[in-house]
Amino acid sequence: MSLNKALTGLHSRIVLHQLLSRSKKIPCAYFCLLKRKEYDVMASSQSMKQNHVRYLSTLEFIRNKVTSFEGPKSEDGQRKGGSSGRWGVSTEWKLISSFALGVFSWLMTSYFDRQHARKEVQLELINRQIRDLYGPLYGNRLVQETTYRAVVGEHAGLQNYLKKAEEAKDADMIRRWRSFVWNVMYPMDKQAEELICKNAHLIVNSEFPEEFEQFLTHLAQLQFVMEHWKNENGKLESVEEFTPDDFLIRNNAPGERGLKEMLTHVEQKYKELRAKQKQLIVETSADDQSVTSLLSKTFKK
Repeated sequence: MSLNKALTGLHSRIVLHQLLSRSKKIPCAYFCLLKRKEYDVMASSQSMKQNHVRYLSTLEFIRNKVTSFEGPKSEDGQRKGGSSGRWGVSTEWKLISSFALGVFSWLMTSYFDRQHARKEVQLELINRQIRDLYGPLYGNRLVQETTYRAVVGEHAGLQNYLKKAEEAKDADMIRRWRSFVWNVMYPMDKQAEELICKNAHLIVNSEFPEEFEQFLTHLAQLQFVMEHWKNENGKLESVEEFTPDDFLIRNNAPGERGLKEMLTHVEQKYKELRAKQKQLIVETSADDQSVTSLLSKTFKK
């Protein structure tokens, strides 16, 4: 029911009596609202004018009621710890505090939700970087480095190995090296190349590393050199098919491989990503209790 109808209707006194008979105090703002409506509710009809006196008396009745609610404490009220007027102020502050606490809780919840969502996005990216690029690439380079060192380590490096084979015209040494590269090293290099090409968007800092560029350059040179190893059928030449050029170092190795630098770079990035991954897992797991903990600490006192 609107304010105008409540004041001008036939049951206005009943409505007001029900309002004033409540145990709670009628706010002064309600009386002021009635006062502002004093002349708005008066219409030009004769019946409305006749209710004018009744309306003014009702306003006076409400004023007296409000004054009585805001009066001094009674003995019973003092024994209970406060008067009805004080109860009203306390109630207003409780409502305001509850509303402020609700707004604060909503703001903090929204803030932590945004932070949690941001961390989840970061964690998902790191998981993909480890799973699709740096994890497999680190394993690939580690195995190749170990295998390479096991084969040429006793010769103090590839250049010394090939130099010995060239000087001795040892076709078996050349054939073993080419077979090792053809069947072991080259397939692993191709796997690494495929990982880099398919997952370049997952490279840390979105900048193509110099180590990757050096590796791809070496692989292209190796593929060019390996073409010299093929016979007419596209397979490795046999020892009987060797010519003097097959013993030259330049026809058996493309130069510096950059294997160690590639492994060092991939290993460093892999460990950094693993550390960030563990940190984000801990943080996202703790975010669920962040809002409750913060509110508990804020309103502890």
